[in-house]
Amino acid sequence: MTSETRKPAAAAGKPLWMTSPFHHAASSDLRFAETVRVADCTLRDGEQQAGVVFTAAEKLAIARELDALGVYEIEAGTPSVSPQDCEALAAIVDAGLTAKVSALALARRQDIDLVKGCGAWAVRLSLPIGYLQREAKLKLDDEAYLQKAIEVTSYARELGLNVIFSPYDTTRCDMAFLLRVVEELTARGTVDRIRLVDTAGCATPQAIGHLVREVKKATPVPLEVHCHNDFGLAVANTIAGAAAGAEYLSVTMNGIGERSGNASLEEVAVALFVLYGVDLGLDTTMLTGLSRLVEELSGVPLQRHKAIVGRNSFAHESGTVVAGVLKQPFTAEPFVPDLVGQTREIVLGKKSGAASIDVKLSQLGYTVTDAQRDALLKRVKDEAVRTKSAVSEAALIAMVDEVLAS
Repeated sequence: MTSETRKPAAAAGKPLWMTSPFHHAASSDLRFAETVRVADCTLRDGEQQAGVVFTAAEKLAIARELDALGVYEIEAGTPSVSPQDCEALAAIVDAGLTAKVSALALARRQDIDLVKGCGAWAVRLSLPIGYLQREAKLKLDDEAYLQKAIEVTSYARELGLNVIFSPYDTTRCDMAFLLRVVEELTARGTVDRIRLVDTAGCATPQAIGHLVREVKKATPVPLEVHCHNDFGLAVANTIAGAAAGAEYLSVTMNGIGERSGNASLEEVAVALFVLYGVDLGLDTTMLTGLSRLVEELSGVPLQRHKAIVGRNSFAHESGTVVAGVLKQPFTAEPFVPDLVGQTREIVLGKKSGAASIDVKLSQLGYTVTDAQRDALLKRVKDEAVRTKSAVSEAALIAMVDEVLAS
């Protein structure tokens, strides 16, 4: 089954966006492409997070899971970084995955040769266009930059590679010059896709939307957005890019990546599906399992309250919340946990109520009187205050045994 035909697990009832008057009130400006695809870069930009190293075997394991998830493309690394990157890229290419496999190269022929030698489907040519990057790194004026872009994209095309041109730091460049570069490369037929990059994570959703719309006027070539999370806006910016017509979304599992990370694959995918009705062709039931794998292999622990895949995403302690959830889950949950491979959990603690005790006792097969339940609830609250933590199942069983014995 291809990434275009995979569908997320069916949620109970229709997505909430279909019943939200607020969403429809603002939907007239949405210009989603007919097909929106995931270009995952967990194995490249994700590994660029300080202190993260994936072995070749670990990269292959993650790539297999990303492929099973249904991502369209896997950006598998930067061969010029190390021989291990070349080894991992070649292994992923040879694994017979459905997903396309690309790799990053600086704007140098020797880097492009490495990507070609590893057998990648596409090369991602990285050439910064932001004025700060060009002044500090490249020392290239407009004409020299344009000629460099033409040279490297033409060379990659001659080698038979698909070419994804990445004029990074796009959100801090001269728009007129960016459009000139895009138009020149389009006219020469040397690019298959343009990647727009918010390198310092300093754009707003409005800015990303404007950028995508303006570049789309200049070229029929598909666009990709790649957003960093320095202001916590990477997911919102990525969705804004998609809503403006970007066909490819560059994301990472758990949002790992440089500095504060990248747009989180799981958050982008589920928000687009549930809130906008845009299906990226992923088996979303795999998201939590894949998140745990990336957490383990990267060594980057996941915050408990992480959206979508966090361990607290469907954990409820407050008595009033639990009472509502038991009657109608959507009183406190925006989608069913099954959609992303999660399960609901009722947690016992300081804020618990009688309904929480009833649920836990029923799960454990205990029957108690109302007075015994009230005594248990008091013990649970006291224990939670004493330990400043949730009350475990083992501790609850010990309390039940004591209360029944007395």
